[in-house]
Amino acid sequence: MDESVKQRHQTRMQRKKAVVDAAIGRATEQRGIVIVITGNGKGKTTSAFGTLFRALGHGQRVGLVQFIKGTRSTGEVAALEPFGESVDYHAMATGFTWETQNWEADQRAAEMAWVHAERMLSDASRSLVVLDELTYMLKYGYLNTERVLEAIAARPELQSVIVTGRAAKPELLEIADTISELADVRHAFKAGVQAQAGIDF
Repeated sequence: MDESVKQRHQTRMQRKKAVVDAAIGRATEQRGIVIVITGNGKGKTTSAFGTLFRALGHGQRVGLVQFIKGTRSTGEVAALEPFGESVDYHAMATGFTWETQNWEADQRAAEMAWVHAERMLSDASRSLVVLDELTYMLKYGYLNTERVLEAIAARPELQSVIVTGRAAKPELLEIADTISELADVRHAFKAGVQAQAGIDF
């Protein structure tokens, strides 16, 4: 490689390092954060589980409530079993709303699941609480949005929360510290490829 090219690269990296170091220096606040992972693309739950396992890797205790899912055994939930009481887990376990087609039954199940979520959100020993597919509970009116936001806001100071699901409400996005939106560029399922263990569940 030409020496001038190497020098320009080194100069760019030095400038980048200065910017990163300055940002790290400004980040002095210590508190839990709210992360919303939304959008139509694949990987919202996968991303949340990645963070959950990261917390467990640091010896932290976590909470997880899965809304909608829970009728099928998934690899990520099976992988949680060895962590024992470090994981507080509850699944609404009604399946997808388009399968049940019963608003009242789904609403009751959502309320029961939310009781577990509120308990986790008030437990200062849980560093992270994942509320998987919660956005659907708000979208379909199974849970009261204001009640949900109040519980998240009232959580212990150092506890972080991850909310996943499509069509996140503006009110939820308003309280989020970090928002990631996954785009649906291409999905194998739409091309007729079956969902498969280890990739989709």
